[in-house]
Amino acid sequence: MEGMKKTSVYLDDRREQALREVSGLTGISQAELIRSGIDQVIEQHLRPRPKMRARAHGVPIASRAAELMEGFGR
Repeated sequence: MEGMKKTSVYLDDRREQALREVSGLTGISQAELIRSGIDQVIEQHLRPRPKMRARAHGVPIASRAAELMEGFGR
């Protein structure tokens, strides 16, 4: 476990039991399951996201707002 830091995680009874059960079913240690979950959260929140630009046919949609909203709500 070189390069690892020890930390504590508090789990409610439901999560602790489920973690124990998954560990038993998969043969993966509880610590490794927790690390895997942490990796998933990090990936979800820190992955690069494409920059989206609101354009329709090369023209910014905001400049066509009145045209696009015409008749909306009628």
